[in-house]
Amino acid sequence: MDVIYSGEDKIRIDKFLKEKTGISRERIKKLIEEGKILVNNKKIEPSYLLKENDIIKIIEEEIKSQNEIKPEKGEIDIIYEDESIIVVNKPAGILTHPTHYIKTGTLINFLLYHTKLSNIGAPYRPGVVHRLDKETSGIIVFAKDNFSYWSLIEQFKNRIIKKEYYAIVEGKFPEKKKIVEFKVFPDKENPTKMKVHFLKGKDALTEIEVEKYSENYTLLKIKPITGRTHQIRLTLSYLGYPIIGDEKYGRKNNLIGRMALHSYRISFIHPKHKKNVEFFASLPEDFLIFLTDGNK
Repeated sequence: MDVIYSGEDKIRIDKFLKEKTGISRERIKKLIEEGKILVNNKKIEPSYLLKENDIIKIIEEEIKSQNEIKPEKGEIDIIYEDESIIVVNKPAGILTHPTHYIKTGTLINFLLYHTKLSNIGAPYRPGVVHRLDKETSGIIVFAKDNFSYWSLIEQFKNRIIKKEYYAIVEGKFPEKKKIVEFKVFPDKENPTKMKVHFLKGKDALTEIEVEKYSENYTLLKIKPITGRTHQIRLTLSYLGYPIIGDEKYGRKNNLIGRMALHSYRISFIHPKHKKNVEFFASLPEDFLIFLTDGNK
């Protein structure tokens, strides 16, 4: 079983795997000492600090069996599928993949019932090359084999993959087009959030363009050039125009009942035939209803 560490903070491998697998730290330390847990195909110590994109190989069937994700029958809005990839229009309100605490009812559970996925990232993130927050709707791509997985990961790393989002913010966004750049860093006071930082952290570059003004709101088209955690949400909140319904970086909006962020477009080089492909997920119904009713 391979697990990719995608976090931005360094963390001890024994602590990370305890949270990831539910196996005790004592058992994990023993597996590391026995050479049954490797990082980038090398033996490590239990105190090893994981770095972003480290590949953890676990040669232990008990971990796999205890945490195997069960396929579930569920509705999937498939935009495109072939032997290498599957592109899905994710509805708002469901998780992209299971967690240590939630193992059912996610998009991955439904996909595993429908098709096979790359085993990289198993048990919780098989085939996952990027993710959408629970409340975010729209287009997302998964790898069905390991070759496609690494191709897509490399394209994300080199900014070959292009993504566009739509977001609704309250008020009239002041500039027709704007590029925002700063550094982001985990919020030490709230580990589930990110914060703007100008001295340390990772660069976040975002292009924002007004798509439509309405009486009380603005529909924005957003292109995240980098792919940082909560990048779009944090950027708009920092500018004073948080996404409506975003309770983490703004405030609740009873008219829509969720964060008004939608993944609209994605383009990349197909892993197998090497041609550029492009897919779209049109605005969901709750966006259209809100843009009409929210101005009454």
